[in-house]
Amino acid sequence: MSSELPKAYEPSLIEEKWAKFWVEQGLFHVPTPEDGARPTERFVQLLPPPNVTGRLHMGHMLNQTEMDILTRWHRMLGETALWIPGTDHAGIATQMMVERQLAAEGGPGRTEMGREAFVERVWCWKKQYGGAITEQMRRLGASVDWSREYFTMDDRLSRAVREAFIRLWEQGLIYRGAYIVNWDPVLATAVSDLEVVHEERAGKLYHIRYPLADGSGSITIATTRPETMLGDVAVAVNPSDERYHKYLGKTLILPLVGREIPVVADEWANPEFGTGAVKVTPAHDPNDFAIGLRHNLPQLSIMDEHAKIKLPGTPYDGLDRFVARERVVEDLRASGALVDIKEHQHAIALSQRTGEVIEPRLSMQWFIKIQPLADKAIEAVDKGYIRFTPENYKKTYDEWMRNIHDWCISRQLWWGHRIPAWHCGKCSGITVARETPAACEYCDSTEITQETDVLDTWFSSGLLPFTSLGWDGDNSKPTDDLAAFYPTDLLVTGFDILFFWVARMIMLGCHFMLDVPMPDGSPRSLAESVPFREVYIHGLVRDAERQKMSKTKGNVIDPIEVITKYGTDAVRFTLASQASPGTDIAFSEARTEGYRAFANKIWNAARFVQMQIDRAGEVGYKVGLSLPKDLSSTPLETRWIVARLHTVAEDIATALASYRFDEAANAVYQFFWGEFCDWYVELVKLRLDFNAPKNDTTQLTLNALVSVFEAALRLLSPFMPFLTEELWHALYAAIGQELPTKSIALTRFPLATDFAGNDTSVAAMQTLQELIVTVRALRKDLGVPEKESAPIRLHSSEAIARLSQENADMLSRLARVSGVEVADEAQTGINARSTPNFDVAVIYERQIDVVAERERLNKELAKYDKGLLGAEKQLNNPGFVAKAPAHIIEGLKKQIAELRALRKKAQDGLDSLPPH
Repeated sequence: MSSELPKAYEPSLIEEKWAKFWVEQGLFHVPTPEDGARPTERFVQLLPPPNVTGRLHMGHMLNQTEMDILTRWHRMLGETALWIPGTDHAGIATQMMVERQLAAEGGPGRTEMGREAFVERVWCWKKQYGGAITEQMRRLGASVDWSREYFTMDDRLSRAVREAFIRLWEQGLIYRGAYIVNWDPVLATAVSDLEVVHEERAGKLYHIRYPLADGSGSITIATTRPETMLGDVAVAVNPSDERYHKYLGKTLILPLVGREIPVVADEWANPEFGTGAVKVTPAHDPNDFAIGLRHNLPQLSIMDEHAKIKLPGTPYDGLDRFVARERVVEDLRASGALVDIKEHQHAIALSQRTGEVIEPRLSMQWFIKIQPLADKAIEAVDKGYIRFTPENYKKTYDEWMRNIHDWCISRQLWWGHRIPAWHCGKCSGITVARETPAACEYCDSTEITQETDVLDTWFSSGLLPFTSLGWDGDNSKPTDDLAAFYPTDLLVTGFDILFFWVARMIMLGCHFMLDVPMPDGSPRSLAESVPFREVYIHGLVRDAERQKMSKTKGNVIDPIEVITKYGTDAVRFTLASQASPGTDIAFSEARTEGYRAFANKIWNAARFVQMQIDRAGEVGYKVGLSLPKDLSSTPLETRWIVARLHTVAEDIATALASYRFDEAANAVYQFFWGEFCDWYVELVKLRLDFNAPKNDTTQLTLNALVSVFEAALRLLSPFMPFLTEELWHALYAAIGQELPTKSIALTRFPLATDFAGNDTSVAAMQTLQELIVTVRALRKDLGVPEKESAPIRLHSSEAIARLSQENADMLSRLARVSGVEVADEAQTGINARSTPNFDVAVIYERQIDVVAERERLNKELAKYDKGLLGAEKQLNNPGFVAKAPAHIIEGLKKQIAELRALRKKAQDGLDSLPPH
């Protein structure tokens, strides 16, 4: 590979190349250990499977950026790092997608095609379009093990899903019954709570008079859904509500219907809402359903699967529910039963898939008895076998798990894992079997038909931590992958699926894996049955104004568009730079543009390094990646930059270990741009003299420059993998050395112990940097021409004075200082500046803008006065002083002393100015 780098950094020219290289080389493949031997140091993650219908959005981008940074970091630490990818078959979304495609073609629809033909058509769609999101992942360089990619309806996983269902059935943990579910009338299926969103809308509260059957009066109820009154079976009042005591035990006449219904006492009725009396429709409301069970009330269903009224012989039969609402209200008004209609703001449940209003519906469904599974899942977290970051999610998880309801796992779809149950037409028995049975297991009748429902996708995805590693129900011995990599180490996900996926993985993992022996044949403990050791919950990606992204608001950001504009590395760094536990991210393209500039800065630094290597080669220097063990005789900037590597490597490792991606990204950013590019690169120019005879200083500086740059690339690699891969390969090509491995991703991450710490050198360099920055500012204010040198007069400690004189060449190059004169007294006046460490004056005779200088000094005085006021206020507060730690008090006292000294110098400078 040529070592020459183009002048311009163009991410599009390098990203596709390296993404393809990583996949083709199988760079991130982890071999299965023989006999399931568990690696001593390992890091295993399961990708939250995106829907097979999906395209990459910012939520995916954040999740995958964080997972990729962690995986690359652990891999570079020498651990066996396995990141398992896959996609979910997304029953509802995929079926919708194909049905829309069929409608657009104008041919037969799903029901006309029949189940077998439709499912075949979905498989064709999946083959043609289903890999879009994983192709995007490949293009964006996700360092997953593609050889282990799964699809939740692969044959192997489908066998495992069927086995899991049958095991639960055999254990008495699955049952079938009629219960209220969230029903999508468009899809004609039950949907999970996760697929329901709530939206505040302006509605109406209808007050309806129900007359007593004995003619002694009436009760007025309040409802937001008057059409459901056609299915009313009772009216409930609170037993503590004295207004209705006299009505208990009586019956009412249901308006428009004429059916007699009882008045019952139930705690659910809220005396403060509406009239305090509520209609009870058990088949169309979950709370009414519970009331009905408590009072043994009938369950009258009045709607079909498309939310149309199903009451033959009535004027409402066949009407859409909302049309029926209008008709019912008109008829109530005409009959005199409508008392009032009030405006009412309330939350409406909507299907996330279709946008249709959810209709609570009584239907026959399959359920899991959740409590036995929940008990183990609660214990696993309580005992610390699974940790949550941020920790507050543990409490959220615990509260939900202790109030959990049985799980509806059936969906009225054709695409998905069909429930392996057969209904007998003769005895109504249900046969659950691993293979298609020939006859009913109860009466031997051959009149059996398979259940039409499929399993909720959360059921199959809840099994993934072990099915993705090969579990198929054989508990005699774990597969090699299962033995080596289960439990996984970390799950990175969003808080929105904490209950619907995370909790279910914990329940199912603790239940099924407890029966799988350890590799040595010993029983598996609960601690080894959990699906993962830790759950890291990240926040949302919001827009630049911190608004939640939505299509309605028009503020959705397409990551592919931003990546095309700025490059993958810049987008990754934007997300990482703001990502920390418990915080949302305000995504701003302006920030991404800044990190594109950061990448460009590193590219230019690489070209500078490359030019020095080429120049050195021309005059006979040999460049090596090495630093001397003893740095005591090296120039200050070498000792300083190596010491900074020591600290930065430690800071990044500490931050990533606690998921402070923002702190880790900021540390490497400040080092690479602020210290390496802005300071070190400029300082090494003092030492690299290729025109003079070969000398040790030039050789040492050249090797240090190359070594530090290579180490910095490795520090940056998990965050910006494409840029660092390109520059790392180019660097080795430039110095003519063979690559130590195929990719920078397989090299060793720099550790603090790799570099000598040196607090003295760091402090010295910080002082010189402060002096240089101060002199630069003074020169600018004084109007000293940029290329013209000028002497300075310095009043400071003896150590700082000596440091400045010893590094006069540094001051000369970076601040155009022609000489350093040490002064015995403080420097004041329009050509001087003061800091807590020194006073410095630039000796220059040019006329100063007195008005501007007076304005500057007055601003300085105001700033010092404000600081003094705040610090003194705290120290004068007895309550604060009594509670504050000693080091805080001492720090404030020191701050006040420094501010007073600086204020005096500013005042002296102001006094020395000529009058107006």
